[in-house]
Amino acid sequence: MGICPLYWGKRADGSYWFASEMKALEGVVENYEIFPPGHVFRSSTGTLERWYQPLWMDMNSTPTNPADLTLIRETFVNSVVKRLMSDVPLGVLLSGGLDSSLVASVATRHLKEANNAFDTNAKLHTFSIGLEGAPDLMAA
Repeated sequence: MGICPLYWGKRADGSYWFASEMKALEGVVENYEIFPPGHVFRSSTGTLERWYQPLWMDMNSTPTNPADLTLIRETFVNSVVKRLMSDVPLGVLLSGGLDSSLVASVATRHLKEANNAFDTNAKLHTFSIGLEGAPDLMAA
């Protein structure tokens, strides 16, 4: 669903080119763009078709289940813990927003119990990038 973008472009001869990095298409195709997530390209017709139709894309659909905050929390924590598996020291890029702060907090709390982490006794490294004095950098 678009976690890592796929780029595509068309050459003057009508051929389509695909690459995981833009630089592979620069100078080869006239123009390129991100291949839309959830789509398939039909080379026989030269058309895109959406193959993934998640319910949340339908703006007329209203969820009927009440929000289960416990389930949301458990799912979030489990998703962070699952990604603590590594063969190198771990780090988190702090953006200054709530999401990166929550990820760092959960990772710090659960690092010792992580399966296959590089070093469960190491402290979590955090990094931030920004302009000096910017509010996001100060929050990070």
